[in-house]
Amino acid sequence: MPGRAGLGRFAGDLPKVERLVSLGEGDTPVVPLPRVAAQFGVGAVWAKLESLNPTGSYKDRVAAMSVSLAAGTGKAGWIATSSGNAGLAMAAYGARAGLPGFLCLVATAPPEKRAPLLPYGVGLVTVSGVGGQASAAAEGDLFRQVTLAAGQHGLFVAITAHAFNPEGMRGVDTIGYELAEQLPEATHVYVPTGGGGLLAAVARGLRQRGMAARVVAAQPSGCAPVARYLDGEIPEPRIAACASAISALQLPHPPDGELAAAAVTASGGWGTHVPDEQILAAQGRLAADEGLFAEPASAAALAAVIADARAGRLGAGDCVVLVLTGAGWKDLSRFAARSRDLPLIAAGEVPAAVGRWMAARSGPAS
Repeated sequence: MPGRAGLGRFAGDLPKVERLVSLGEGDTPVVPLPRVAAQFGVGAVWAKLESLNPTGSYKDRVAAMSVSLAAGTGKAGWIATSSGNAGLAMAAYGARAGLPGFLCLVATAPPEKRAPLLPYGVGLVTVSGVGGQASAAAEGDLFRQVTLAAGQHGLFVAITAHAFNPEGMRGVDTIGYELAEQLPEATHVYVPTGGGGLLAAVARGLRQRGMAARVVAAQPSGCAPVARYLDGEIPEPRIAACASAISALQLPHPPDGELAAAAVTASGGWGTHVPDEQILAAQGRLAADEGLFAEPASAAALAAVIADARAGRLGAGDCVVLVLTGAGWKDLSRFAARSRDLPLIAAGEVPAAVGRWMAARSGPAS
């Protein structure tokens, strides 16, 4: 049975390439979140499951387009920066195309995002000063050095930002195309926002398909340059340093920050920022209430929806979509200690253990 069509069915709307390198990315489902919607008084809440792309994140769409462009223009290989998702996507699609690559991984990337890179044989280094506790100066310097190395060695710049790789980022437009087919009635699309490129591309895809949904930038409060700029707190979407632990959203000077802010404004949307602890609580809610295990960066979208619903920005007449950008298994560090402390019992103790569990679930007698 044939697999998913990938980005190929949108070829007429994307940059021209000789051959589209594909692993079956795209055509990800949307699923309803009825418990969340009912609890917070929102008409409908849906999730776009980008975690079901081949390497577990929306970055596969960027990689498919970028590797196709690199292969078609005779580049010797590719080079990229990543907090994990983009690196794995580029490694997989580069291997698919037979195109070698070099990856600069932020030093604070979770081990679950490091280890899967090793089988692909890419050139791999970790870089200090970016990621957790990043400064805008260090972030900018890394981008400059990567671009310099690309020019010296004939490599395709596969950084997942319009500022460096505008044609490759067009692959993300397909999220907007798909949402227009799946949920044309959507009134709001909440997008986790780090570098800003995802939001800008999703908004572009929605606009191209004539959807009038408002686009909302969801950020952690410790690194919220786009949301704070949209609120008028700061004069440009840039802050001096990051103070959030949410991997993938730790960009104090987002390369596509202005592009993202313009897209939000054009859609009639806004920015919402929430503390890390609310994002982590939203991650738990997605898993326990709706069966979806998303990485913390994805959960920023739900945390923002909850905050906006409580503030009266969303209500019973709204149909909201969350873009869940990546899978929860990509960032398990928070759960490691708890998994090591699970109780150990003999088989004969199972009935009693189940009894204690049932009693705890039912709570004290009234």
